[in-house]
Parts: sequence; structure tokens; C-alpha cells
Amino acid sequence: MKKIFLLVFLMSAVAPGQAEWVRVVAGTKQGENHYFDPESTEKNGHFRKVWVLSSYDQKQPGGYQSVKSLYELDCKEGKVRSYTMLLYSDPKAAANMVGAQHDKSKDWSGYATNSFLDHIAKTVCEK
Repeated sequence: MKKIFLLVFLMSAVAPGQAEWVRVVAGTKQGENHYFDPESTEKNGHFRKVWVLSSYDQKQPGGYQSVKSLYELDCKEGKVRSYTMLLYSDPKAAANMVGAQHDKSKDWSGYATNSFLDHIAKTVCEK
């Protein structure tokens, strides 16, 4: 019951039409598109939480074609960790959800200079 409530909550938190996705042009690989929702950014000191939509031209192993991820960025240290991943069967994350994972990663990791995460961090960390 607890997992069903969490899944319903997560789905309502990122319902289509709520986000104004901004495309990240730089730092993407061919066949991938990445977007973020600057309006959903939560600020807590030098930390930021932001929703990212990753869309793929082809279906990925596991049957998904897009992923909405909630990331936490450490603006001071230039690191990131993932909270939630919602997998969808279509490239715009508007159709059926085919998987979900919510597990606040305890491990922080760096991101490459000029990666899509680097470009998102530069934008949201300025706020």
C-alpha cells in the first residue's frame, strides 16, 4: 500500500502540462535530448533539486524511451545525486509509465564539464 501511495504521489507531482521544459542544447549525445524545469527548482543553501526529462530517439533496454529524474545538485562541490527516476514508453513522458525507482542515493558523483548536467547546474545554481 505504501508503494502504491508513493507511486501515485510521484505521478501527480510530475503530471504532464505542469512543467515548462527547457531544452539543454549543449552536452547531449546524438539520439538523446535533455530538458529541465527551472520552475520546479527547489533551493536549500547551496543545494538545488531539479526535475530533468531525458528523451531518446530509440527505445532503451527495458522498453522505455524517456526518463523523468529528480536530481539534487551540490552547487558548492559540483556534484549530483539522483532521488527519483520515472520511466515512460514514449519520448515525451506522456504515455504509460513502465517503471519507477525512488531511492535517495547516498553517493554523490561528479559530472563532466560541458555535459547536460553541467549546463543545468550552471543555470539552477545561479538562482
